[in-house]
Amino acid sequence: MNQPHVIGLETEFGVMPASPVESRFSSPALAVATAKAVRAWQSTLRPDGRAIAWDWAGENPLQDLRGTHLERASAHPSLLTDDPHAFAPSGDTDRPVEGTAVDRGELGDLSSPMMTNVVMTNGGRFYVDHAHPEYSSPEVLTSLEAVTWDVAGEHLARVAMERAAKMGHDVLLYKNNTDSKGSSYGSHENYQVARAIPFETLRDYLVPFLATRPVICGAGRVGLGQKSEKPGFQISQRADFIADLVGLQTTFNRPIVNTRDEPHAGSQWRRFHVINGDANRFQGSILAKVASTRAWLAALEIATKYCREFPLQGLFFTSDPVEAVWQISRDIDFETKLPCNDGRERSSVAWQLEAAERTGEFLAEFPETELADEALKDVATWIETAKMLNGGEAEGRVEWVAKRALLAKLASRLRGGWEDPKLAALDIQWADLRKGHSPVDKLQGYLEEVVGRCAVIIATVEPPDSTRATVRGQAVKSRKDLIAASWDSLVVDDSGQWRRLTLGEPAATLALTAGGARS
Repeated sequence: MNQPHVIGLETEFGVMPASPVESRFSSPALAVATAKAVRAWQSTLRPDGRAIAWDWAGENPLQDLRGTHLERASAHPSLLTDDPHAFAPSGDTDRPVEGTAVDRGELGDLSSPMMTNVVMTNGGRFYVDHAHPEYSSPEVLTSLEAVTWDVAGEHLARVAMERAAKMGHDVLLYKNNTDSKGSSYGSHENYQVARAIPFETLRDYLVPFLATRPVICGAGRVGLGQKSEKPGFQISQRADFIADLVGLQTTFNRPIVNTRDEPHAGSQWRRFHVINGDANRFQGSILAKVASTRAWLAALEIATKYCREFPLQGLFFTSDPVEAVWQISRDIDFETKLPCNDGRERSSVAWQLEAAERTGEFLAEFPETELADEALKDVATWIETAKMLNGGEAEGRVEWVAKRALLAKLASRLRGGWEDPKLAALDIQWADLRKGHSPVDKLQGYLEEVVGRCAVIIATVEPPDSTRATVRGQAVKSRKDLIAASWDSLVVDDSGQWRRLTLGEPAATLALTAGGARS
C-alpha cells in the first residue's frame, strides 16, 4: 500500500456528421466509420499492417463494490460492456490464466467492421462505446502523465477525423459531455485503490468531495437542465445527469459514486471508477481533477494502513448530496452554503480549499511513505487551484471560469442574452477538436501548459515507461504473433494455437520477450 497507484482516463467523444450529406448516417454508423479510420491509422504502425483486437476475457462489469453481483438477465444492456457486439463469452469470466488456450470464437470475427476495438501502440485503447468513439488512456503513475496521455487522445481524434475523411466519411469529434438536447456521454476516471479501505469509508468521504469537485475542474456549460430547458450558465456539463447517490449504472440514473468492481488487477486492489467528471480541454483542469482525487484517495488509504482517523467527517453534508450537485453547478458566484456535520456552512470553493489544506496536513504526517510523497505533490496543485478561484485568478487553469468570462462578454452584446442560440453554438464549438475551430485554440497563449505539444504527440504512439502499458504498447508495435490484448493480457499465436499471457499488476513493468510476457 506504499506505492503510488495507477490512473487511467476515458473519453467518449461527441460525434456528428460534417455535412448534410452525411446526416443520412446514424450516430452508430458515424462512430464505426471513425473507429475504422483509427483502425486503419493504427495498422500503419505495424510492419504487417494488422490491427490488434481487444481480448474480452477477465471483464466483469456486473460485479458490485458492495459485495453483490447483478445477474446478466437482469442487467440493463448498457451495463454489458464485456459483450457490446455479442462476440464475447456469454458467461461472466475470471481474470485470465497464464498460458491458457484461447478459443478463437471468444474474440469474434476479427474482420468484421463492428470489431472496432483497437489496441494502440501507446498502450491505450480506441473503440466504439454506446455509439461514441472512446479513447482509454494507458495506465500511468503520476498526475502529470495522466494529463499527457489524456491530451494525446485529442491528437488521436484529429488524426482519426483526417483518416475518416480520406475514407469518404466526414465526421466531427468533440471533447465534451452533452449535446444539450438530453444526451450525455462520459468522461470517466479510474484510480487504483487498496481494497482494504472499507466501501462505506470510500462512499462517505467521496460523496461530498465529488459533489464539490467541479468547482475546481468543471468544463462549463450553456443551459440549465438535461435538455437546456432554461437559459443560463453552469459549472459542470455532467451535473444535471447525476440522479443517485451510489449505483452500478453509468448511462441512466447516474450516481455520484459508481460501484463497478472490475479492478483489472490483483485481489488486493479496486479500480475506483469515477463517472461524474467533465471532459476537459484545459490541461490545468485535467491536472486539478486528477491531482485532487489522487490526494484524497491516498489520505484514505494511509489512514486505513496506519489505523488512523482521517479527520474530515465534519465536512460531510447534512443535506441531500444529489441536490447539492445540481445547486453547486449553478452556483457560479459561490453563494450556496452547504450545511456540514460540524455545524458550519461552506460554499463549494471553501469546502474544497479546506479539504485540500487539511488533507495536506494529514499527509505531511507520513513522510516516510512513497504514496504520501507523491500525494503531497498532488495536494499542492489542489490547494493552489482552490486559492486561484478564491482570488479570481483561475481563468488560465479552470476551464469553466474562462468559458464563462468569454461567453458572458458575448451575452452582454446579444439581444437575447443567455437565451441567444449563438451562445449554445459557441459552447459546442468550444469542444470541437478540429485544429483552429475551437475558441480554446485561440486562448492557448493565455492558458496554463502542463505538457508541451511534442510530449503529447509522442504519447499518441508511445506508452508510458512506468506501468504494464509499456509491454502492451511494445507488443502491439512489434510482436508478429500478437492477435489481441487487454488491460490484463496478451493473446498470441503459438504455432497455430492461440494462448493468453498475463501482464501482471498494473504498476509492474515487464520484460518483453519473444516467448511471452514475464515478470
